[in-house]
Amino acid sequence: MLSLAEIRALVPLLEPLVLDRRVQRVIQPDEHTLVLELYGRGEGEDSGAKLWLVMSTHPKFGRISTRSEAPPAPSFPPDFAQWVKAHCHRAFIKGIRVVNDDRQVGLLLKGKQGEFELLLSLMGTRSNLFALDSEGRIQHTLRPLTTTRADLRMGDVYTNPEKHEALAESSSRWPALQGEHLLKAIQTRYEALETRRDYDELRDSIEKALDKELDFARRKAEKLHQDLNDAKDAREKKRHGELLKQVMSNLKPGETHVVVRDYETEEDVKIELDPKLTPAENLERYFKRYHKGLVGTNMLGQQLEIVQTHISELEQLNTELIGVTDMPALTEFAERPVVKELRQKHFPEQFKPSRPPKKLPTKRDVPGRMLPRRYATSDGLEVWVGKSDEGNDYLTTKLAAGNDLFFHVEGYPGSHTILRTGGRKDPPPQSLLEAAELCVHFSKLKNAKAVDVHLAPIKHVHKPKGAKPGLVYVNHGRTVALRRDPKRLERILKAQIKEDE
Repeated sequence: MLSLAEIRALVPLLEPLVLDRRVQRVIQPDEHTLVLELYGRGEGEDSGAKLWLVMSTHPKFGRISTRSEAPPAPSFPPDFAQWVKAHCHRAFIKGIRVVNDDRQVGLLLKGKQGEFELLLSLMGTRSNLFALDSEGRIQHTLRPLTTTRADLRMGDVYTNPEKHEALAESSSRWPALQGEHLLKAIQTRYEALETRRDYDELRDSIEKALDKELDFARRKAEKLHQDLNDAKDAREKKRHGELLKQVMSNLKPGETHVVVRDYETEEDVKIELDPKLTPAENLERYFKRYHKGLVGTNMLGQQLEIVQTHISELEQLNTELIGVTDMPALTEFAERPVVKELRQKHFPEQFKPSRPPKKLPTKRDVPGRMLPRRYATSDGLEVWVGKSDEGNDYLTTKLAAGNDLFFHVEGYPGSHTILRTGGRKDPPPQSLLEAAELCVHFSKLKNAKAVDVHLAPIKHVHKPKGAKPGLVYVNHGRTVALRRDPKRLERILKAQIKEDE
């Protein structure tokens, strides 16, 4: 993470490079990083060429710096990237500054949507990137406020954090470098560190996937060996069946065994019987087990051969992986169909793209009375509240999706209230309470001091066929005993999002 001295030296170097450039593309490759692809004027040899500006809140790699190329973009841009793109796309960079002589950097932008500032605050594990409006109010954050600045809420005017001597350490790791040499040194160092991190994480996932699959395959081979040994006594089952046929007329119901003379081997053979079965059913049971074992022996042998081949392939991959020592070779190795399939099998979350959230239609598409009121919670989520019975229907059956939560005061009429969770199954408690406050406020119990509010995932909310507008049935869910808080209600009401945002 950059020190204060490094930030002081770096910002004046970045200013002529980024000033008056346009934001052409917004990329959020991970939860800690935002990359702006800039083009336009700028100064120096690269004037007019593309420039990639990195703003990272990572505890180890936190910084603002340039980048040699654009990072891979996720399938669907996360919420913060969507907000920046919606408000700052094609905006001009109008300034860059060190904020409060601390490890904070502000990037000033001006575009059709107005003036904004992206403020990078480097505070170790509590680092964050804030999107501020022209009045300095917090509009969005890269990371949750609850884990970075619990003293702030969405819509608040941004205030500087307390200075900490440990974080404000002013020494520089490149005291002898200046100008482009310092820019290049910072870029090279952090790109190398991030490449190493990516290499280690990718290699670790490959090694674990191979180990898990190898362990699974070896256990499967062991079980097949056992099953094969069990199936090999099929011939003995046939022998018992043939001997049993010789004494069928002498068998009595309820017997547990019978001893039969095998004249080929000149020995007495004890044959176990199921006392619950008739003699004929016992005989049929032995021949069924014979045929099953006969077929099973062939199938198990084929399966065992396949599994043993798979084990050999996995061991060969493990041997090859030992010789892979750089990122390009590791990336190529990871893209092999068999390796990619194993990583998808054992680490599916790494390959599962999050679904894009449903977008709110505009007045051109839907009448304004059908569109919900929108409010921003302290944690950056949105609460949508229906304006009418028809609007309630449209909100609940058309707009809400995924793991969004439906709030209602049971037994009393009121506006449908939806907390947009962004796909999360565990939204922050503060957002739940603020959504519940709005639910009660727009119900017949708006003046109550304490109310039981029921909430349920939208997938458990159904509208009966032919039911009047606004009527829905709710299955499952849970109840929150809400103690009304006037300050909490006031805060969420003030955080209403204008319809043109």
